[in-house]
Amino acid sequence: MKPILFGLVIAAAVAVNADEAVYLMRGPILPLPHSVNGYVLDIRDRADGEVEVHVETSLNPIGASGSFAEVEAGEGPTVPRGFEVPRSLRSSVRAEMGAWDAATAVLKWVSNHLALVDDDSFPQDAASVLKRRGGRCSGLANATAALLMATGFEARTVSGLLITGRQAIPHRWVECRLPGAGWVPTDPTLGWWVVTPRHVAFARAVDQVPSIEVLAPAAGELHRLPRVGNTLVRPNLGAELVCRLTDMSDDRRAIAWLSRGSDQRQAVLGYEVRFASLLPGRWLLEIELEGKVVERREFDLRSGVVHSYVVHLPSVGNEEVGS
Repeated sequence: MKPILFGLVIAAAVAVNADEAVYLMRGPILPLPHSVNGYVLDIRDRADGEVEVHVETSLNPIGASGSFAEVEAGEGPTVPRGFEVPRSLRSSVRAEMGAWDAATAVLKWVSNHLALVDDDSFPQDAASVLKRRGGRCSGLANATAALLMATGFEARTVSGLLITGRQAIPHRWVECRLPGAGWVPTDPTLGWWVVTPRHVAFARAVDQVPSIEVLAPAAGELHRLPRVGNTLVRPNLGAELVCRLTDMSDDRRAIAWLSRGSDQRQAVLGYEVRFASLLPGRWLLEIELEGKVVERREFDLRSGVVHSYVVHLPSVGNEEVGS
């Protein structure tokens, strides 16, 4: 039985969809604080030249706004010399698209046309990687940033480390500026708009890896993100679920519990309870009345859609679990 909540709650609190890792580092080259939409790196000094590095990433929807036409109308960034947008990509990005959709189309093109080649010894500039249709992580990042810029977006690469188990590997990913959302990170080797607490950003390429001790590993929450095919996607818009009571004169204390994996939210039912910024997918709603679950229902929530549900509390003495 779930614990009863006390106090008036009109709307459900937004859960923190975050993952965090903590590292202890020492060396001549160390990361610097870095904060963008969905990624925060914080540095805390320790004794003897060591620093404690906290990296937190978010699964919450990005929240970009505006149209791609507005992006096109702005002053475009500088494109690398000799670089051209492939015809197949140019035809898939249209003015009537939303800005997030257009930038995502670029990321989709990269994942469909460029391969990660870990031991690639050839040049990793954007034009060379596009010509060969593959490259190392740095090459994919360079090509992705160049394609975004050539399409009209502001974009930049980020150098750092990818910490996997006991290894720390020099790595590079991308940040793209989206209207209404600011800079948003994305790793072309991982998914669309996805990074993890294992990504540690530095001011420049890391040529000498510092000593690293993992104080708190990342929990690994990416499985909660929706997928397009096999590709993980951090969505732009969240889903919402609004619950309402049919009888406001009923003074019995009912609690709405909404859960999807480790994301669990709750609120006291009133005239309106709004669960917002939900990742799209299947969610379980349970209505608890006087310590008993009296209704249980699953919802398939869609990105950008407000779903409504009316709760009918059972009459006194007839509190059976609903399906």
